[in-house]
Amino acid sequence: MRKVSVATTIMSGFDHVSGLERLRGPVTVIRRCESLAELISMARAGLADVVLVAGDTEQLTLTFMESLSAGGASTRTAAVVALSEVAAERDRLTGLGIPVASPDLGPAELATLLADAASQDQQRQRVTSEPEARGRGRRAAQNGADDFTGPEYTTTPAGPADDRVLAPGSRVDQDQTLSSSVTGADAVRVGAELDRAEWDGADRGDAGPAGVVVPGVPGPGPGDESDTDVLSDRDGDREPPGPGGVATEPAAPPRMTAVWGPAGSPGRTTVAVNLAVELALSGRRTLLIDLDTYAASAGIHLGLLDESAGIAQACRTADQGRITPEGVGRAALRARVAGASLQVLTGLTRADRWPELRRAALDDVLEAATAGWDEVVLDCGFCLEEDEELSFDIPAPQRNAATLAGLAAADRVLAVGTGDPVGLPRLIHGLDELSLHVDIVERSRVEVVVNQVRPDASGVAPRSQITGVLDRFGGSWTVAGFLPWDRRTLDRALLGGQVLAEAAPKSALRRAVARLAGTAAGSLQTGPSTAAVGQGLRTLLRRS
Repeated sequence: MRKVSVATTIMSGFDHVSGLERLRGPVTVIRRCESLAELISMARAGLADVVLVAGDTEQLTLTFMESLSAGGASTRTAAVVALSEVAAERDRLTGLGIPVASPDLGPAELATLLADAASQDQQRQRVTSEPEARGRGRRAAQNGADDFTGPEYTTTPAGPADDRVLAPGSRVDQDQTLSSSVTGADAVRVGAELDRAEWDGADRGDAGPAGVVVPGVPGPGPGDESDTDVLSDRDGDREPPGPGGVATEPAAPPRMTAVWGPAGSPGRTTVAVNLAVELALSGRRTLLIDLDTYAASAGIHLGLLDESAGIAQACRTADQGRITPEGVGRAALRARVAGASLQVLTGLTRADRWPELRRAALDDVLEAATAGWDEVVLDCGFCLEEDEELSFDIPAPQRNAATLAGLAAADRVLAVGTGDPVGLPRLIHGLDELSLHVDIVERSRVEVVVNQVRPDASGVAPRSQITGVLDRFGGSWTVAGFLPWDRRTLDRALLGGQVLAEAAPKSALRRAVARLAGTAAGSLQTGPSTAAVGQGLRTLLRRS
């Protein structure tokens, strides 16, 4: 057996280091660290095969795991093992794919755990050193949870313990605990299978009151008093947990659309919000996520006056390794828009909160969103700069990580620009910059949307003029559509906190956005406005 070097923190009341040293085996403790920061330094320097976190494991999050690999591709990444006295904490760490055991573990068993973790981590790094496939399996491949087959002594009960809402004001707590014979990666796998089985049950139509999906809970029988409309119109109410709300059979595979554009307010948020509304009106379960870390405004466009940042709440949950589609649903607001139900992860309330959106957590949130909704629309910021390259000795958060994560996860990218003499060059330069990120954005997924098209700014026959400029200077990009200039309609919609389907359902601008969504112009649905002009308020549905 090859030598395994270990750096560890010290745990009060437990001396695991002396026991390992007395074994005189291949597992050697090379450093006792006083703090987690010192442990990270050892890992990033490539001096240890395994870092052992003993006690105080609350700081072990996705952000911590990301910081260990900040030394660069040329530096090997140390495996992480934890010791914790708290059973719930051991469950959480197992969900993150971290081998964990009780501090009472014997020295020989601990040495075996450390050696196995180092071996599994080496195998995982060989697999993930190749370019990873884009999609819902990306984070699982990075964490290597399915690859870890820890020894039988790591008894880590795992399973969902989420509250299920049965009816307004009533709850039932589910505490599903696995047998102690299920250990290590088996616990992770079985827990994941339970989650999948629950959502599969939701797709089969296991519904709660008023058609609200409650996985594993049968719907009320005829005449049941609890058969009430959970989606009632109550100002300030929050939506029930669960990704889609009403159980519907998707007509097409889940799809994630990122709406991006260069600097200069080309209309990214206007397109993203109204695109999400059209998809919701078509019967697709739709989630709108505001990923703009500079000037989030999707909630304002919808007339939502919620002071919390739903995306930050979801990222905090993901950072602890507990994010699921149901968890994303808890962080999202649901509003009735043009007669349809739309869920929204609102953006940051202040621009200086951008460090809360870490890339590792964002990836998991987007993965859970794709698993729980038919359509996910991302309102992205303009900047593509990878600004973490400006940091030197510490792993810094990345302000544009939200935009880059959204573009990497999206199945479709709508690049929005204006057709005027200022906006069109910006769009062309932005597309050039976007093409540099070939590692995250394939050219075939990008579609150009030209906004604010009008003869006054683009000349006679503006579409032909703009198409000619794009063909000559922009390259072979697919043009998905042209959106006409309609300032009066947009002003009226913003004033009333409305969307185009409410403020001007028959306008040419609304029909153009519907075509982007794939909705036939002749079958556009309309509904009564839920926001009075001038009030800027929208009726929210329940969110727990």
